[in-house]
Amino acid sequence: MSALLAAMAVLVAVYYCWPTGAATLSSYAVWQRSGGIFRVGLAAGFAGGVLSELCVVYIRDRGVWNATHLDNMVFRFVVFFISGIIVSTFYEYQAFWFGDGISWRVLLPKVLVDQFVFSVFWSTAYQTLTFRWQALRYSGSRLWNELDGSFVVERMLPVLVTNWMFWIPGVVLIYSMPLILQMPLNIFATAIWSLLLAGLSKPTRAPIAEMGPGLVLAGQNPGVEPAE
Repeated sequence: MSALLAAMAVLVAVYYCWPTGAATLSSYAVWQRSGGIFRVGLAAGFAGGVLSELCVVYIRDRGVWNATHLDNMVFRFVVFFISGIIVSTFYEYQAFWFGDGISWRVLLPKVLVDQFVFSVFWSTAYQTLTFRWQALRYSGSRLWNELDGSFVVERMLPVLVTNWMFWIPGVVLIYSMPLILQMPLNIFATAIWSLLLAGLSKPTRAPIAEMGPGLVLAGQNPGVEPAE
């Protein structure tokens, strides 16, 4: 987690301290934006779905593919494609509401709205419900039967708290960049997060008791468990 935040901080420093690096980052951001919201969604889906699963296959599972990998890749691509479009639109509204810049009068309200409104009422619920739905083999009835107070306390709350640990400092860095570079930095964070988690995980052939941190295969989705 600290390594990912450090990598994001390096990109922010590159933008503000190295003109050539700033020009390169800006060129990529312009290319991404030129494709419209659809290209943003594709980039987010690739980082959160395709890249994350490729890392799992070739780093964790030693290049051995199975049907579960393909299912994960397609499912997470769709989840993060949708999420990327929504997050990008949210960043646009944040800039409209609070302006663009690096003063605390701009950054503080953006971080508070992001983490204590958007994350609480949208992203945590979206991620927890969709990933739990997948874990229950896409059974809407089984998911519906789980939706009670314990679901919020036992599943959604751990996701939210874990997200806060990373994304509060993470969005400070994201909102420190100009609007055009905020979504590319978010996508970069998602991609590197998946790389780190794949590298930390044991091979699937290891007993559960020996497994490292539970796999969170892309971005902001801790606490998601396999179906019983």
